Amino acid sequence: MSQVVSQASTRPPRRNRRPHTYIGSTTSVCPVCRSLVPAKVLCQDGRVYFDKFCPAHGGSKALVEEDVGYYLEAVRYAQPGSVPLTVSMPARGGCPHDCGLCPRHEQHCCHPIIEITNRCNLDCPICMADHAGKFDMPEPAFRRCVEHLLGAEGSLENLTLSGGEPTLHPQLLDFIALATRPEIARVSLVTNGLRIAQDAAFCDALARSGAYVILQFDGLDAAADCALRGRDLVAIRQQALAQLEAHSIPCQLLFVAARHVNEHQLGQALDLLLQKPFILSLAVQPLADAREGIAVDPLDRLTVSGTIRALARQSRGVLRADDFFPLPCPDPRCVSLTYLLGTAQGEWVPIPRFADIRRHLTMLAESATIAPSQELEDSLHEIVSDLWSTAGECPRNERVVSAVRRLFEGLADRAKDGAAQRRVLETSAKSIFIHHYMDRHTFDLARVPKCCHQYSLPDGRLMPICTYNLFHRSREGS
Repeated sequence: MSQVVSQASTRPPRRNRRPHTYIGSTTSVCPVCRSLVPAKVLCQDGRVYFDKFCPAHGGSKALVEEDVGYYLEAVRYAQPGSVPLTVSMPARGGCPHDCGLCPRHEQHCCHPIIEITNRCNLDCPICMADHAGKFDMPEPAFRRCVEHLLGAEGSLENLTLSGGEPTLHPQLLDFIALATRPEIARVSLVTNGLRIAQDAAFCDALARSGAYVILQFDGLDAAADCALRGRDLVAIRQQALAQLEAHSIPCQLLFVAARHVNEHQLGQALDLLLQKPFILSLAVQPLADAREGIAVDPLDRLTVSGTIRALARQSRGVLRADDFFPLPCPDPRCVSLTYLLGTAQGEWVPIPRFADIRRHLTMLAESATIAPSQELEDSLHEIVSDLWSTAGECPRNERVVSAVRRLFEGLADRAKDGAAQRRVLETSAKSIFIHHYMDRHTFDLARVPKCCHQYSLPDGRLMPICTYNLFHRSREGS
């Protein structure tokens, strides 16, 4: 007996296991002082977290993704970037201090934004900019922004005018006219819809301008509006949608989704997308905490994979989680999307149901939208061939084949110019984008060099959105 006790006493102490799995590391920011700090990337209970430590403010933890499988799979979609034709900043202090862009940036600008005013007729608690309401961009500065963008890009699929509230700028229609040129495929403006809802003459002029509208639409619930936008906008949104439809103004819905606030209303936005021909796209942005005072719980928040699941649940079978795929053009962990093809019978079928998206990523590798191109025509031709060879395996095969062939023939018609080909695309396919902008809790420096959503500034700099909002916006005085 004494011998047994002696052997037991020599056993090493039992070590406890960590409650998480370490899967990597990156550089993030302290949520208090926004200094760059190291971050562990951890998996716990199937979710991804950043575990950070700041020498001045101690440790912090933040949820980054609700599905570790999605997070790890997204990286496999990464593709080489396409650098801009010109850069405006030397590489001196390193990312994110050299934003402008510097030569070390990995991707050109797919989605340029010009903030033409910091005035607004709302005071949204979730506004990233905290606008002072004192600035309208003068025309020479706007011209410089456009020229700098074209110098860096050569041509643009889209140019977005933002603010503040861009419809308050006295020269908005002049700016749209200045930007309507052969090198820019479309001009869009992000708006809360107040002026559109209340000013029919403005809507007439906007329709004649050819501009597209990106309408803030966070559902149709007064309580959610008050939490996110500071007032009840339900009636205003309905009036704005009616005006846009009456004037046949192409529209994208922009839905800022917040946990426990309005995520249950994503289905309303999806229904509008599928039912209304003038609504071409739905963009969902899980709420980001980019400035002080916004109530975002870093451990209980909506992420890209959580948004995908919510959309699938509320779609009544139209969508599945596996219909979405990471967009390779920025860092693929930032954006997920799907496209739906319309059939002659009025159905909307997610393209990943009948096409291997990985084989056709070339048409999306350097752009946030599908644009008329030889790559797209080649992909559609392959898809038609594949569908014919798998007849009977794809649900609604004949209807899908007919829809793809109709789209292919419309794009291949050489009598159509670029604008006509884009209209073919817009009437045949709709898109859903989910873009989770980084904030002081989720900032990941490794993603920044691939960012393609950028602000164009009058001095020629192009600023990635997340670094501008976190590090540079306050210095610019907006």
